[in-house]
Amino acid sequence: MFDLAVIGLGPAGLEVVNIALKNKMNVIAFEENELGGTCLNVGCVPTKSLIHCAKVYKEISNSSKLGINLIKEPDINFELMLKRKDNIVSKFLKILNSGLSKNITLVKSHAELFIDDNEIVIVCDDNVYKAKNIIISSGSKPIELSNLRFDNKCIISSDDLFNLNQIPKSITIVGSGAVGLEWAQVFSFLGSSVSLVEKAPFVAPLLDIDIQKRIERVLRECGIDFYKNDFIQSYIDGEIVLKSGKKFCSDIILVAAGRKVNLPKISVLGCKENYKLNIYDDFRTDFDNLFVIGDATGGTMLAHNATFQAVCVMDVILKKSKMNVTKSIPSVIYLTPEIASVGMIEQDIGNKDGYIISKVLLSSIAKSWCDEASSGFIKLIIKDNIIKGAHLVCPEASSLITLLSYFIDNNVIIDDIKKMVFPHPSYSELIKEALRNVG
Repeated sequence: MFDLAVIGLGPAGLEVVNIALKNKMNVIAFEENELGGTCLNVGCVPTKSLIHCAKVYKEISNSSKLGINLIKEPDINFELMLKRKDNIVSKFLKILNSGLSKNITLVKSHAELFIDDNEIVIVCDDNVYKAKNIIISSGSKPIELSNLRFDNKCIISSDDLFNLNQIPKSITIVGSGAVGLEWAQVFSFLGSSVSLVEKAPFVAPLLDIDIQKRIERVLRECGIDFYKNDFIQSYIDGEIVLKSGKKFCSDIILVAAGRKVNLPKISVLGCKENYKLNIYDDFRTDFDNLFVIGDATGGTMLAHNATFQAVCVMDVILKKSKMNVTKSIPSVIYLTPEIASVGMIEQDIGNKDGYIISKVLLSSIAKSWCDEASSGFIKLIIKDNIIKGAHLVCPEASSLITLLSYFIDNNVIIDDIKKMVFPHPSYSELIKEALRNVG
């Protein structure tokens, strides 16, 4: 009998294991693929590696603005870009494997759950394992559309992107969430002809309206064609036909229409069908000792949200505190410039009485001009002298949003924020400028 069993070792599962080991727990973990999950192997880390390469190439191509003239035009070696990505992932995998294999029982195979008289056991390769508590953190997988079935060649998911051996001449991306937008800009920077198709009336439909407008502007500046309130009706011999009737050709279609949960099979004695597990807002299930966290919950599918949930659940298992699931979860889109949001968006406001919306352009601070990055803004939604929502389009937005999340979660009053000292010149001065005339 183990103290804890973990199914899936992506960001959530790894965080669970780290906490469990610090508390001297006897842990068994199951992972049928590589450690690190989607995030490390085909998601966050490798994607940001290529984003960096594409950004550097774009900056070098525009270096004459900075007084730097190249002897010859910059050249792209896509193979070396992918090798660099592989090296980064490999380094992290070596660290994870060496650290875990010595301290836990690691089973690298597919695991299923079997329930009999409210007792849950884990079945893996004909072996049966028991644990006092079980945490499912089995992640998610790309959604496949009924008329765009993945063939891993012409119609691909984000998991397939790193199998490309060359930069496509043309690519069409379905969906304008973070994945779709980031890859749209990457390929546009690398010289591909890029089209973006979004069935909603706006790109990035979950974000603040001003962020949506700015993203559309960024797409236009990158030369990306985008089709809103539309979808692909057919794709035959390289030709795309949209619902609107528009037609164009594309070498590849990347379907980035979201992800779906990837739960292990759960069987109940006497029941022929796979058991449908109920997952509640506090990550509990129908069984006292079974929890689900991370993408497998079907909620906000972000790695940092998954690790936060891991901390919450482990606090309960270790009886340290009640589960706290009320934190604001920031989101980031790694475009150039970066885009970050947390808390309330303007569309959430019904009656605007009592609300203050403070928006300051990035060009108001000196750092943006020094960095040749003066296009962007900060937008704060304020009520009762407290920040309720924050939205940034600027370099380093992914770091600044952490500070703003803290202000929101801890109800820090505007007067106290104004007393802070913001270094000059820095992008953090945007916060200071946005609050200058508030309160």
